[in-house]
Amino acid sequence: MAETEVPAVHRGDTVDEKLGFPSPNDLSQHKTSPRRVTVYVPPSELQGGSADSGQSKPPAPAARKIVGVLVTYSWADQGQIFPVREGRNLIGSDPQKCDIAVPQDDTLSSVNSHIIFRKNFVVGDDVSMGGTDVDGTPVETAFVPLQNYARIRTGSTHWIFIAIHPASGNADDTNDEKQ
Repeated sequence: MAETEVPAVHRGDTVDEKLGFPSPNDLSQHKTSPRRVTVYVPPSELQGGSADSGQSKPPAPAARKIVGVLVTYSWADQGQIFPVREGRNLIGSDPQKCDIAVPQDDTLSSVNSHIIFRKNFVVGDDVSMGGTDVDGTPVETAFVPLQNYARIRTGSTHWIFIAIHPASGNADDTNDEKQ
């Protein structure tokens, strides 16, 4: 059985960070003390060692697995498909903030709702103006269970949710399933 190597977490230097800005009335009395913070350095920005050492850069962290898809026919006759990945997936009109973005939908908030997958799927509304419905029922809490083939509405966009349960990729898992 092959073991997968987990990349090490790389931390940058600890630096001083100033907090807050004084109000104009407090300029003479306001003294901010810096706080010490550790800066995260992504593996892609780390130097892989000197050319003489023969060391290479550490492997990049694994991408989140696709565990479901959202399909919509609201904005294109041929349909559109969006991957739902492990963890939190934000849905909205702003492509800079959201994993699943539909900028064509004027009734969709910039961050409208979310789908989270850890062991199960849940959906929630992020206090949006357009609202979120699952199978015709308004979502009024942050964590509503999401079933396979559920019909979701966010703003004016109508979705069909399809869960995917990918294999872990281990050869042992494949053999266990066949027995």
